[in-house]
Amino acid sequence: MSDAGEGDRPRESLARGLLLFFLRFLAASILFYALYYFAGAVYTRFVALLAKPLLALFGYEMRMELALRIKEDISINPGVFLSLVLAVRFIAWRVKLRAAVIGVVILTVVNALTLFLTFVSSYRQSEVLWAGSEFLGLTINFFLPIVLWLVLLPIRRAFPFFTIKRD
Repeated sequence: MSDAGEGDRPRESLARGLLLFFLRFLAASILFYALYYFAGAVYTRFVALLAKPLLALFGYEMRMELALRIKEDISINPGVFLSLVLAVRFIAWRVKLRAAVIGVVILTVVNALTLFLTFVSSYRQSEVLWAGSEFLGLTINFFLPIVLWLVLLPIRRAFPFFTIKRD
C-alpha cells in the first residue's frame, strides 16, 4: 500500500503546483485588472501617442476620444502577461523583471500597430484591414502574452512537474 502512496506524490505535487500557480495568477490578475480599471486610459493614451506618427505618415490624424473607446482591446494584455510572470515561482526576480520589461515593450509596440491598423481601416473603410486588425487584436490579447511568457521565462525551471520522469 505504501508503494501506491509514494507513486501518487508526483501527481499530488503536480496538482498542488498547478493550483498554487493558478491562485497566484488569479490574485495578480485581479490586481492588474484593478490597475487597468483606474489607469487603463493612461496606457491607452501612451499607445495612441506611439501610433500617431504612423498615422501621420499615411495622412491621417489620431483621434484620442476614439482610441479611448477601444482601450480594452489594446490595454489589457500587459496585465495578462505580467500576471503570468508574477504567478511563476522559483525564478529569480531579476529574470522576471527583465522578462516583464521586454514583454511589456513588445506588447506596447504591437498594441500601437493594432491601433494604427484599426484607425487606417476605419479611415479607408476597408473590411479587409478591419478583419486584419480584429484578428491581430484577438491574437495579441490572448495568444501573444502566453507566447511571450513561455519564451522570455525559463518555465522548465519554474515548474518541477516538467522534470518528473516516467518509467
